[in-house]
Parts: sequence; structure tokens; C-alpha cells
Amino acid sequence: MPTDHQLTFSRTSLNILILVCVVLILIFGQSSRDDASIDTPPVPKLDISIWQTDSGATVWFSPKLDDHIYIQLHYLAGFSFNHKPFGSGTSQLLASLLNHQARQMKLPTHVAITPDFIEVSIKLSTDPLVMNEQIKGLSALLYRPKLAADALNQAKKVLPNHLDELWQQAYLGHAYEGPKHGTPDSMSSIHRAQVQKFQQGFLHPTRVFASITGSISEKAAQVIMESLLPISLYPANTKRSHVPQHSAAYQQANVGLVVMPGSYEQAAQLANQMMMLNVLKLIQPTQIQLITGNTNNTLLIEQWPSLLSSIDTDLDSDIMRQAKRQSIIDSIERTQTALALSEFLVWLNRYHLPSSFLNKQFSIIENWQDKDWQSVKKQWLQSPPN
Repeated sequence: MPTDHQLTFSRTSLNILILVCVVLILIFGQSSRDDASIDTPPVPKLDISIWQTDSGATVWFSPKLDDHIYIQLHYLAGFSFNHKPFGSGTSQLLASLLNHQARQMKLPTHVAITPDFIEVSIKLSTDPLVMNEQIKGLSALLYRPKLAADALNQAKKVLPNHLDELWQQAYLGHAYEGPKHGTPDSMSSIHRAQVQKFQQGFLHPTRVFASITGSISEKAAQVIMESLLPISLYPANTKRSHVPQHSAAYQQANVGLVVMPGSYEQAAQLANQMMMLNVLKLIQPTQIQLITGNTNNTLLIEQWPSLLSSIDTDLDSDIMRQAKRQSIIDSIERTQTALALSEFLVWLNRYHLPSSFLNKQFSIIENWQDKDWQSVKKQWLQSPPN
């Protein structure tokens, strides 16, 4: 007998299908146009809840179908806070020690640092018993790390970075100056007690911006975050912000570094910088990276002299349309998986951006014109002084 079969799709397949449809709309919806306008798809609708834990952490939550639960914890503890009494490289040492202990304990987490933040990324099991043990281990890691002496000595080995000199030139005298990994002299003077004091004051629940996503209810998410981030026994460090560095461009060999205004509460400005980034990638396909921060954003560009020559020419409408399409695709991708969504939510959280940021970004992308390109080029993409 004939049997009716109903097609089924995995969550990953559905996400890919959605993105393919978006790309097709963006490409074929413009075939009859000569200007730089595009037809934008609907802005992704996000179900976002925001609350504070009893310990003072700010949490953004959104449900998302997935086989795991993703949590991001971004502490105001990056290397810009490594000033007296904490030596240069203290944040890097702490991050290295946390990663070392996490590997030993087989905890589902990774720790990284930026100028403003120590970023803790967590991937929890949805099995209740396994999850409970993971949360216990992670809470112990964040509140009572071992800071093993042998791991500390190993982490003190400073690896030179070819960009450190250019970065320090750009941020000379500023909190972002670093260097991120410290210096041999600063590292040799840092002892376990100093790292522990930094951890107690800076890895504090009142200094963390958090997000959580997955196939869970808001109530379940609240229980998880309360268990993971209890009240600390120690006072929080009160240093939270820095004075912005002035905008300027710097060059070393073929590498350019552009200091721009930061992301904190600057939704429109940030959306324009992100649009500019995609235009630059199309003008000259080379390694270009936007590093966001509270007080300043930083653009790192390989083959900087060549790019400066390229942007002197007029920007044709085809490049503008391609940049707009790519910006839309990038924005949608940030909402398509639980992991990507957790990273997007904590990014909004830590920069005090509105939950409606995508609406603002889509509007800016759709209406971006040559005058906007000329404006950002004049503001930020100028030749560095000789």
C-alpha cells in the first residue's frame, strides 16, 4: 500500500534554508536596479528577557532550540584594568590559569581577554545531573580558582606579538596601551597573591555582563544563573570606565591601525562602522579586523597603503549593494544558532545597546549612501602623519 511520507528537517538544515532564502532575496531582488538600494528581509524577531541576579549580574536571555545551553560571562576585567597595584599582564595570567584548570577539570568553558573584558564562554549539557555537576565546577572555577604555581610559572612566558608595538603606539598613555600579554619584567613581578586579589575584585558578579540561550524556559534560565553566580564574599573593584582615546590612524610597515570611537551606548555609530568594514573588505579583499571596546574601537588592516590608494576612487553602486547584502547576512547569522545568539546578546548587554539594535542596524544599512561612505572615510580613513 502506498504510504505518505512527511519531510522533516533538522534545526541546522532549517537555519541554513533560512539563510539561503535571505541570500536569494538579496541577490535577485535587485536585478532591475541601477542604484545602491536593496530589498531588505524582515528584521529577526527576538524574544529577549533581561534581569539581575541576586548577586548583581545583568543577564540577557532568549530561548533557542538547541541540544546545549550556552552562557557568556563578560567581566569588566580586561587588560585595560592592569594598572597599579596590578602589573601589566595580570588579566592574561588569570585567563591562562582559568583555562588550565578548566582543562584539568574537563569543564565545558573557554576564557579569553580583550582590552575591557575577560570573556568566559560556557556550553552546558541539558542532562540535569550532568548540568548540575558542570555548574558546581564552573562556579568553583570562577569564585575559588586554584591558581596553581606550576601553571602560573608556565603562563608567565611572554610570547612576542608583531602588533604589540603598533598597538602601544596608537594607545600610548591610554588604559588600552597594554601590552595585553605583559612584558618579561612585569610578568616576573606578578605573584599568586596579586592574581588572586585581582580575581576576587574583578571577576565579581556585579562586574559581569551575561547571556544565556537554549531550549529552556526563562524560569529555568534564572535558576541556572543564580546557581552559577552566587553573591561574592569579596568587595568588587569600583573602576569601570576609561577616558576615550582620540581618533587617529597609525602605520607600521604595511599594517594600519585605526583608532575610532567606542561602542558603549553608540548604536548608530557602531552600525556605521560595521557597514564601513564590509565596504573595505570588498574594495580590497585582505585581512581586516574590527576590535570593539567600550571607549574605543580599533580597526586592524593588512596592506594599509594599498587600501588607502583604493579608497580614493569613487565607490560604485555594485560594491555598495554587495556590502549592504553582506551586512544583512552577517546580522541575521548572529541570531540563527543558540551559540551565535548568546554571543550577540552579551555583546548588546556589555555595550548598553538596545534590544532593538537590529532594527537600527537594518535601517542604517538600507539607507546607507555615498555621502555616508564619504563621511566615515573622512572621519577615520585618513593617512597617518609622517
